[in-house]
Amino acid sequence: MRDHMVAVGVAVAIVMLLAGSAVGQESSATIRTYQGLSYKVADPSLELFFTIGEPGEKPAELGTQFGSMINISTSATSSTGAEPPTPAGTEEKLLRGHSRASEFVVSRQGVETRIALDQIRTIRFTRKSVAKAALPTYVPHYKYSASVTMVTGQQVEADYVNLGATVVRGVGGTGRVDIPWEEIEYLVFDR
Repeated sequence: MRDHMVAVGVAVAIVMLLAGSAVGQESSATIRTYQGLSYKVADPSLELFFTIGEPGEKPAELGTQFGSMINISTSATSSTGAEPPTPAGTEEKLLRGHSRASEFVVSRQGVETRIALDQIRTIRFTRKSVAKAALPTYVPHYKYSASVTMVTGQQVEADYVNLGATVVRGVGGTGRVDIPWEEIEYLVFDR
């Protein structure tokens, strides 16, 4: 009986040691926005939000906002602000969802390069204002480029990047943090 108790105690100690080292290996990231705000988040990820439906079934806009789209919720599981609300009666026609990206695509002179997120050390986005005659003057429009530093030290330069409706999601000191990629100046992963 005593040998059995010792074996169980050793097994529990090993499991706790492994669990502790796994927690210690969780990644974190430092994010700086174009507004000058910095965030330190645990378990960073790129989350892509999408809507599938007929083109004519797009809900009317609830109002035009051109400001910060950064969402900070007080709990890591809260879904407040995760997806824009839809007017009553259109929810059954539109399918909404999201997925966690494992890679993203950058382009240089028309050649696309896929980069795995777990191989990235730093992403620095650069945006340049683009004057479009088709857009009203109050709508900001930018062209984004990126400089990616890999964990191996390799540098990937891109003259065009568009991540669509992707947000960088992580858990900060006050809860979940969602930052649209268009608002990020740089993102540094601590692995």
